[in-house]
Amino acid sequence: MGLFSFDTLHGFLLSLNITDRVKTIGDHLAKESADIIMLQEVHTYFVLRMLKKKLSQYPYVAYQPSWFGAKGGLVIFSKHPLEQVSYINYKKRGSFFNKSFVTRLIQNGILTAEIKNTSVSVCNTYLTPNMDYDHSKKNRFTKFSEAQLRQLAEIGKILTQKGNHVLIGGDFNIDKKGYLYKVFLDLSQATDLFAHYNSPTKIQEFYPKNKTVERLDYLFHIGKTKPKEITTTHLFTEKVKINNKTTTYLSDHIGLQATLDIA
Repeated sequence: MGLFSFDTLHGFLLSLNITDRVKTIGDHLAKESADIIMLQEVHTYFVLRMLKKKLSQYPYVAYQPSWFGAKGGLVIFSKHPLEQVSYINYKKRGSFFNKSFVTRLIQNGILTAEIKNTSVSVCNTYLTPNMDYDHSKKNRFTKFSEAQLRQLAEIGKILTQKGNHVLIGGDFNIDKKGYLYKVFLDLSQATDLFAHYNSPTKIQEFYPKNKTVERLDYLFHIGKTKPKEITTTHLFTEKVKINNKTTTYLSDHIGLQATLDIA
């Protein structure tokens, strides 16, 4: 859920409509009535309070508090009780000297929780943003993203050792056609629930004009058995009216929604 976008002037102007957009996002998510909602970029308590109010049918809300908001911007809303909630910091986030100061400020990591009385664990994550928009192996951000993906894959394996189905979702900031995507699949043995999509999950007008958007957001499943039924769709793909005078995209990212039958 990209609330703050500074890649373009248009993205910055979108960020000025936070209150109206957050309320509209909450209304849309409430209508979808999913069992679990994983959100990224919920960086302030102001935004979190608005979402809680709009998503009142989700009594269980998991996040790790920080001094200004949810740590890592990560929040899980659930209709079902959550337990074993934890926040795992990424060990390697980049340095202040390669523009990864944003990552250190946000404290990117992994928010995990188990759905009580089930065999399902969920992991919500937000990896280091690639400020060069270059997902090649030689790029300076790749080594940090790869280290984070290796750590995430290890967490997934630990959770599956309990016999759990593990759902991992979030903003990975990696290209589906690139090196890092293959690295994560090999390490985690995960199933990409949106593998049949190659369409971008970032809206082009929020990217610099000389850069092409890619699929950066993912939802993976790890487990000894695969879900019996999977239906997938995208959210926030079109502009909507958020007040009497503004029609805009709700987020600079496109949302992922999946329905699973997990025995």
